[in-house]
Amino acid sequence: MARAPLRVSLAGGGTDLPSYARDHGGLVISLAIDRHVGVSVFPREFSGGVRASWEGTEQVLGAAQLGNPYAREVFRRAGVTGPLQVASFSDAPSGTGLGGSGAFTVSLLHALRHARAGGGPQPDGLPHVDRTALAEDAAAVEMTDLGRPVGKHDHYMASYGGLRALYIGRDLSVRPEELPLSRECVEYVNERLLLFYTGLSRDAGTVLEDQANRTARGDSGVLASLDAMRALATNMLEAVRHGRLDDIGPILHEHWTNKVRMSHGITNPRIDVLYRTARAAGAEGGKLLGAGGGGFLLVAVRKGQENAVRAAMREQTARELTFGPDTTGSQAVGLAL
Repeated sequence: MARAPLRVSLAGGGTDLPSYARDHGGLVISLAIDRHVGVSVFPREFSGGVRASWEGTEQVLGAAQLGNPYAREVFRRAGVTGPLQVASFSDAPSGTGLGGSGAFTVSLLHALRHARAGGGPQPDGLPHVDRTALAEDAAAVEMTDLGRPVGKHDHYMASYGGLRALYIGRDLSVRPEELPLSRECVEYVNERLLLFYTGLSRDAGTVLEDQANRTARGDSGVLASLDAMRALATNMLEAVRHGRLDDIGPILHEHWTNKVRMSHGITNPRIDVLYRTARAAGAEGGKLLGAGGGGFLLVAVRKGQENAVRAAMREQTARELTFGPDTTGSQAVGLAL
């Protein structure tokens, strides 16, 4: 069994995409949260095939026939064909901007590698994992095997956890820098950062492919927005490093105003109403997480206005997902396959 955390991006999301990072480099500031995607792999299936349970159920002769493309490629990379039973679980719906596909891929890879390595803890009591290798291989599943227009942001956050700055090189290498989670910062996250589900899900690949194509064509509007969001990631990094937590909300707002300029598909009337509602009730700023078009809205609230914002969002039928920081990253337990 393994689980990996979901994440909320604070600034710079989109600058990790190859279409931008190869020419400019990227910077993403992100927080892993204590909401997870988990998987279990059981090494026997009476039929001799593979029985899988995710959003639907599959019964196939071998892992290569799985309809879930992420799982199919993970099993291929891990050299596992069956027979087995596998199931996944998540604290949030797929396609909602919390990095769920990256967390699923990381957790399934971690579970299989833990089992193939013999399972059980190391002498220090903790299962050993090369977190960079885990993140890189999970990213390769999406970027290389499946050809999705994504970056490595989600995979590194799912693997490492914590609050991090991810520096993306022009060669697409990633340097994850751990940022301090002071007591004041944890209190800010727990009390003043709120997540609300818009009620809409989407395939991030569609929105990201449009962004990637327009970036590759040198679209001046898209490039200007991405440059601005990278600069805002630097501002967010300084605010977190130096404990200027009241700067987070205004930076989120400025980030969002730049993001919506990139494509008409990033926002819609439902999202606009929710954001205006949150701002009117006491939110200093916020942003839609992930590629856009649906998913979760993250808002930073003025101190003392938390309940007012919650009440206003309930009137709009926007369900809250409570969360705190995750500092463990991907974890695996179990025996050898």
